[in-house]
Amino acid sequence: MPRAVLTSGSRRPGWIPAAPLLVAALTACPQDQILIVGEFGRSLPLATGDASPLPRLVYRPDACPGEAAAGGCSSVCTTAPESCPPDACLPLLVDSGSAITTLVGEGEPVAVRSCFEVRTAKDTLAEPPIEGAAAQAIARFRFDSTPYIRLPRATADVSWGWQVGDQTAAPFVGGVLGGNVLRQMAVRFTDTRGNDGPQITFYREFPGVESALADQGSAALPLQFPGLLLGKLIDDVCQQPDGDDCDLASFGVFDREHPESALQSTRMVLDACLGPPPAAVVYKPGNNSCELASGPGKPGSFRSPTGIARADLDPGCRLQDVAPTAGDIDHGHDASVLIATGLPGLVLFEDSALRMFGSLELPPCFGDGGLSSGVQRDTPACLIGQAGLLRAAGWPPAGTAERPLIELRVRSLALVPGLTQTTGQTACQRLEVRLRALRSQCNLAARNKVPRSAADNCRSDTDRLTPGSAGFMTAAVVGQAFVASDDRVDPNQWIPTLVIPADHPLASNIRRDTSPEALQLDGLVGTALLRGTDVVLDYTDPTPSVRVACTDPDDGSCLAMPACVPRDDPRAVVPACCFGLPEDLLVSLIRDHSAYDCCAALSPATVDELNNAEAIAGRELPCPVRGR
Repeated sequence: MPRAVLTSGSRRPGWIPAAPLLVAALTACPQDQILIVGEFGRSLPLATGDASPLPRLVYRPDACPGEAAAGGCSSVCTTAPESCPPDACLPLLVDSGSAITTLVGEGEPVAVRSCFEVRTAKDTLAEPPIEGAAAQAIARFRFDSTPYIRLPRATADVSWGWQVGDQTAAPFVGGVLGGNVLRQMAVRFTDTRGNDGPQITFYREFPGVESALADQGSAALPLQFPGLLLGKLIDDVCQQPDGDDCDLASFGVFDREHPESALQSTRMVLDACLGPPPAAVVYKPGNNSCELASGPGKPGSFRSPTGIARADLDPGCRLQDVAPTAGDIDHGHDASVLIATGLPGLVLFEDSALRMFGSLELPPCFGDGGLSSGVQRDTPACLIGQAGLLRAAGWPPAGTAERPLIELRVRSLALVPGLTQTTGQTACQRLEVRLRALRSQCNLAARNKVPRSAADNCRSDTDRLTPGSAGFMTAAVVGQAFVASDDRVDPNQWIPTLVIPADHPLASNIRRDTSPEALQLDGLVGTALLRGTDVVLDYTDPTPSVRVACTDPDDGSCLAMPACVPRDDPRAVVPACCFGLPEDLLVSLIRDHSAYDCCAALSPATVDELNNAEAIAGRELPCPVRGR
């Protein structure tokens, strides 16, 4: 892949803060630009070898060493930065939730505009080290003229001790690649679940038109209304040791000549439905029809995101009135969440968790917690215990040995597109409309043998400014999205979640940073979004969005529903309309009705099974290219 150069400045006017004295500095057009040189479009292996799921690359903590550091690393140091050799490479956390890039350095904390290079990191974090892994950590990107904060190596001088993670794994890092750099690009995280391991890809602009991306199974999720990157408070720079002095004029915090280029809107806030019951469409060959169910592993049950029982579910895509029952929490809960890739799992703020789940006296998470046996009511979350600890880049730890955090597992997390106007259906209502449209897509595909669109009775009045069909909407669900074949409702597949106090600086500052444009934040989505998915944080689109596809559509951990928009040819298969359909129906359409464009909607294992069966029968392989 040839190297490319990207020169980045401001693309659009940012949010103007309320403080009048900061307006001139923060809205001025930056004269200096970040110069990015690297292998755009090439997948780079993320760090592997330890127990942490956090996305990390590695780098050498000296300014763009060039020829002096040609080739790989002499070593990769995984201990506290103060104990690392000066020529060792250090882990670099990729965190969309950190507004400012932060790197280790010598001396007092200082804001600089300088240069650094990032490297691939496969197998570099293993203990003991894997022979040859450090030598393969080759520099792939150079970020020149980049504003970042340089903090001392000594962990005692940094409130978060250069550690990130939770009570299960809190590795040391030597830096954070933050939003002020990430926002210059589109950033793709891919969980390959194979020998290749997790990967990251940087793009100058994410390639492809919306219809083509939908045909690849990608659900485009524009940010919450007003659909813009948010955040510009000066609290973003409080990553110096004591975290108290946040004045731009203070020595060692920011160069007043260039504050505008460091303080930019970087926050991605999305509408979410938290903890909806597992849901998918199942195919009934006997009468050639489809229905909504908890999944192929539990076809006889269903409860909608808004709490409607299977027996009370109407046909069509219009919403039904729901009479809330006191104490009933077995449904989805509307939430406003920020994407923070540098955090483990999911983080909820305590006041929001109490609003959704009541007193947090939830069923236990051991075994199946009685959730599938009927002994206890179904629940959107279960309780692990109270021994949690969170270390987030740039913030004091949350949870202590004396006051540990509550640990939960949340059943699932659904992300939906933001509205294009101030009012409209809630996030869980939008998810329900899209699931009903998926049922309609399935029935039409079964009847016409061509996955093409949703039925005409799937009209949605969600938003007057969007197309009329509910199938045009998108949604993505992670966690236990549905109960897969030969599976059950199992909290072990749910999303590990920490509940932090609402008055913790991380919660209170990020809430202020995204107000009043966004709805009050309820939590932060970390690596929960990166498991079993192919996720793009598309900062470069005029309407910034998050794109989600599933790497294994059949295992129940992910359900992506891209926009199912019919094309001009009424006989043509619309690949986007294949995603989310039942596996057995897709196999029938491909094998018996030549719907080969649906191959991408199958899991790699199912593709192999289908190809092998056809090869044994002496027929041409229907899906010769494995995967997408």
